[in-house]
Amino acid sequence: MDTSDDGWLLRGSGDPSEVAAYYDAWAGRYDADLVDWAYAAPTVVAAALLDHVPDAQVVLDAGCGTGLVGAALRSAGFTGALHGIDLSEESLRIAREAGAYTVLETADLQLPLAFDDDSFDALSCVGVMTYVPDVERCWREFSRVVRPTGVVVVTQREDLWEQRGCTAVVDRLADDGTWTPIWVSDPEPYLPNNDDYTDRIGVHYVAATIRS
Repeated sequence: MDTSDDGWLLRGSGDPSEVAAYYDAWAGRYDADLVDWAYAAPTVVAAALLDHVPDAQVVLDAGCGTGLVGAALRSAGFTGALHGIDLSEESLRIAREAGAYTVLETADLQLPLAFDDDSFDALSCVGVMTYVPDVERCWREFSRVVRPTGVVVVTQREDLWEQRGCTAVVDRLADDGTWTPIWVSDPEPYLPNNDDYTDRIGVHYVAATIRS
C-alpha cells in the first residue's frame, strides 16, 4: 500500500487553512485509509468516555473529521446528543451524511470555543492535537466547556507528547484544580500499518475529570 504524502501527515501543520485543505482533499478516502492503517483510537476513546461518564447526555467531539468517534460512540450504545466541530468542510459533509451527530459545525481548535461554560457532559478529541501547538490553552478550553464531574478524553502523538511538554501540562491542570487525571497511558499503537508510523510512533491517551 502507498502511504506516501511527502511526509505531511507526520509533520503536521499549525496553519488552520493548510490543515483544512489537506483534510478536505483526503476526506473521501480517509475512512478507508484509517481502516487499512489499523487506527483504533476512536474506538478506544469512545469506550473510555462511556466508561467514565456512562450517563452522558451531551458530548462534544472536538475535531470530529468524518465522524469516526461519533460512529464508535453510537456503536458503543451512546444515545444522547453528539456535537461535532472540525476545520474541514468536506469532512463535516461526510460526517453529516453518516448521521451519527446531532449538530456539526466548523471550528478552529486554536481559537476559543463558541460554547458557554459547562455546556457538555464529556468531550473527545482524537488524532487532532498534532495540529494544535498550544496544548495547554487548548486543554484548558476543553475543560471550560465540560461541566464539573464531566470528562475530557484526548490523544496526543508519542513524539509530540515529549516535544510539547504534555506531562507538565497534565500536572499543571491538576495542580491548579482544573481537572483530575484518571488515565494517562503509556504509548500505545497509533497507525501501525502506516509506513511513517509503524511501531516507531505511538499515541498517549489522557482522560481527566473536570473539577468545580
